[in-house]
Amino acid sequence: MKYPKILFALLACGLPLVAQEAPAPATADTPTTPGEKPPGGNVRGLAFQLDSPPPEVFVHDAATDGSVPGVKLDVKNYLNHEFSALPIKGKSLVFATTPDPAGIKDPKKVVAKAKLPDNFHSGILMFLPGTGKPGAPPFQVKVIDDAKRKFPPGSVMVLNLSPLGVKIELEKKPFLFKSGETKVIEDPPVGANHSSGMVAYSFNKGEWKRIAATIWAHPGSKRVLQVLFYNPKSKQVELRGIRDVSGSNE
Repeated sequence: MKYPKILFALLACGLPLVAQEAPAPATADTPTTPGEKPPGGNVRGLAFQLDSPPPEVFVHDAATDGSVPGVKLDVKNYLNHEFSALPIKGKSLVFATTPDPAGIKDPKKVVAKAKLPDNFHSGILMFLPGTGKPGAPPFQVKVIDDAKRKFPPGSVMVLNLSPLGVKIELEKKPFLFKSGETKVIEDPPVGANHSSGMVAYSFNKGEWKRIAATIWAHPGSKRVLQVLFYNPKSKQVELRGIRDVSGSNE
């Protein structure tokens, strides 16, 4: 039986297409366990208590030993929905003023260092003033895990960065925070107007001293950071709130 030449031509053209549709082999970065997440995470840069935040920052994975270019991170004084994806594999981060991998070995170009917690996939990198110690980077970075399981919508995360113990009363319900401690207040107590009467105290020289009194609106479907810190200008422990308008992407 004879077949038209045009049929053979069509079959010949179709063969390469079949070959192109074959499944690609798995790479080393492909998760092998169902539900397993790839290395790295989504982060946001946040400047706090800084007169002049770093104008340009690149995040380097110390595990690569300076062999992979850094990823640019925008450091802002507020939180919104914009995340930066970090394809990192290790837990140690180096922040430099250049994407050049060699920059992490130059102390003049390194602005901060930080370590990530276990199972980190979404977070806030809070840039703070450096320790001022000789040879130390000009900034410190506090890593805040903002995954929903750690920081759910409708909650308030309190970070006590001050050197003193602090007590916060919401509708007269006390919440205690040691120096350096971070706690999440889920669904904070509210009054008739769906807001909380808030009074904060610091413990100094054997007694509680009131440092703030105001009204906190309930976060609703959003989240709020409340940061306690020592202000060297006023020489007092102060409290500042930062509203997260986006919520975690995880």
